[in-house]
Amino acid sequence: MSFERLHYLPIAIFILFPTTFLGSYIAAVLLGHVQPNFPYISDTAAYSPESCVFGQLINLGTLVLAACIYIRYREIEAFPSMEADNYQPSTPAPLSVRFNKWSLYLGLLACFGLSLVANFQETNVLVVHLTGAFLCFGVGTLYFWIQAFASYHLHPIVNGLWVAHLRMVLSVISTIFFLILTVTGVASHLLFHGSNPRKWYPEDGGWSLHVVSTASEWVVAIAFCIYILTFVPEFRRVSIEEPRVSVAFEVMRPYVTDISGEAFIGVSESAEEVYAQSSTQLPP
Repeated sequence: MSFERLHYLPIAIFILFPTTFLGSYIAAVLLGHVQPNFPYISDTAAYSPESCVFGQLINLGTLVLAACIYIRYREIEAFPSMEADNYQPSTPAPLSVRFNKWSLYLGLLACFGLSLVANFQETNVLVVHLTGAFLCFGVGTLYFWIQAFASYHLHPIVNGLWVAHLRMVLSVISTIFFLILTVTGVASHLLFHGSNPRKWYPEDGGWSLHVVSTASEWVVAIAFCIYILTFVPEFRRVSIEEPRVSVAFEVMRPYVTDISGEAFIGVSESAEEVYAQSSTQLPP
């Protein structure tokens, strides 16, 4: 059985993540949990009930994202066979092939970080939440850089040159704004002297740096969603087969009588072996 229409997966991510971010933001503002002036995405999901919905939807999106990363990995893995006329096994493999497995590990690690962000709110376990944010944005940006360079190697067989250029631009944007997010976020919290960072007012100190940091996080999140959306044209031509499952049946024979009538202790044997032995022992 073949699974096609895999291009719906990145489309689902592009719809699910922004909808979740926007929905949690609206709910948090209406419930008075955050101020409407550019809060961090995670601030909008720091309290229930929006944190519960946010965590559930992000967990679902993380699974879909991990599937996209795996499909991309298998796509690049099949690139040498698609390039059969030009690719020679005796020559060094392109970087896109040599770093493909590392790219898979980085992508899955970024997904794990996103799951940590969704399930460990900053109001409960701050260290785990920040670790997840670094894995998601930092490691995720590194994954995007590898995929951007891979897109140039895969041109023109897998993707167009404009796709490679677009992914490179998105990688640059993600890197710049991730660094701005980190630096201004640390600096603004050092200057903060209010009571609740989720309700940050201009008179609490570090306001300008805080707004720059939160806005940078939203830019990085949007860039991530657009980057995943660029996989749609490629995934239209990709299909996966239903996995094959092999089962080795074994029959335990603790006490068996042979043809001579003498008893002995048997061992675990496969079903085929037991059937063959029983057939030879049947009387004519």
